[in-house]
Amino acid sequence: MAAGIPGWLGGLFAFLFGASVGSFVNLVAYRLPRDISIVNPRSFCEKCNRQIPFWANIPILAYIGLRGRCLMCGASIPLRHFMAEFSLAIIALYLYFSFPPGDAFARFVLCAALFTISLIDYDWRLIPNLITWPGIPLGVLAATFLMPEVGLKHSLIGVALGWGFLFVTGELYFWLRGREGVGMGDVWLLGMVGAFLGWQGALFTLFAGSILGAVGGILAALFGSAPEPPVAEGAAETGESEVSLLQTAVPFGPFLALAAGFFALFQPQLVRWYLGG
Repeated sequence: MAAGIPGWLGGLFAFLFGASVGSFVNLVAYRLPRDISIVNPRSFCEKCNRQIPFWANIPILAYIGLRGRCLMCGASIPLRHFMAEFSLAIIALYLYFSFPPGDAFARFVLCAALFTISLIDYDWRLIPNLITWPGIPLGVLAATFLMPEVGLKHSLIGVALGWGFLFVTGELYFWLRGREGVGMGDVWLLGMVGAFLGWQGALFTLFAGSILGAVGGILAALFGSAPEPPVAEGAAETGESEVSLLQTAVPFGPFLALAAGFFALFQPQLVRWYLGG
């Protein structure tokens, strides 16, 4: 929490900032795989393609006020638009009261990136290099200067461990089975997580993400898998085509992202619990 600012005011700003970033995350998740500029044109309805007025695009409030429907054509707005805005607003609020300002901001940046990756990967089986590649050096810088619980040494080890373990696992699987089992998108994603959260975060993400992914794969096999991804124009330039972990029925990226986000929010508690304190 920032010194010299009333708690309620700082919390309100954090909530509004998080909601605004959530709106931007929705925009990036829709446009990036389709090779549409994130700057121009202005926000438009995904159904009728008409531009959305500013007041009808206010995070959280617009969805509630319009009852989840487009102002112009009445088409249903996906619930996940609201969930992204509200979730990142709550995450920003929690981080504001739980970490020093710089540390909180770095963790929020990671959570926003993870949210974006999850939405894209679920829809397209694609983890954008445009997020993970710059995310690795950004994570190292953040860990070095803003995140004292991580630091430069643990960040670099986290990159090597996160990237290296999944890469070696994928190569071994290909050697044994003759087909790809781990997408390079997952490899770069875990490398980015290690950069921000260190080797402890990379290990936790791999372990917890694997459990979540296994459960998700079983549920998908029992009740039907996720829909087939569409073909994205420009996808080859924006990301790595992703294969689910060891050929499960669902993309692995969202499960890694969920585990990494949980560690980012509760790292001090998890480390103390593991050490018995």
